Amino acid sequence: MEYAGAVEVLPPFRGSAQDWVRGSGWTPSADGKTIRPRGGISLDECIGSLRALIALDAAERSYAGVVAAYDTSSRELVTVSVRDGRVTRRIVRRSAASGEDSNVIDLATHPRTSSRRIS
Repeated sequence: MEYAGAVEVLPPFRGSAQDWVRGSGWTPSADGKTIRPRGGISLDECIGSLRALIALDAAERSYAGVVAAYDTSSRELVTVSVRDGRVTRRIVRRSAASGEDSNVIDLATHPRTSSRRIS
């Protein structure tokens, strides 16, 4: 999985709270204002740990943002968005099945057309 984007956190994580976030599968920025998923976790772990983090910390902090996840093996693009305490997952681009989305045109199935002269 490759991840891009961040989730903003207000108020920022400070001190030992940053260590607590690191244990959840997310990495806080140096100033504690944003968190990003660690590179080694799966998409399901990313979403589950974010939901758990928000559930445990919803009374103190607000979370908002979007993280894009790209699966390099299946070539699927997914967005994980956070707003008002809800985490949603949306598939932006599904993986292409082999052979289905071919750009090759079979000329035997297309009738030949001739152009006419414009005078």
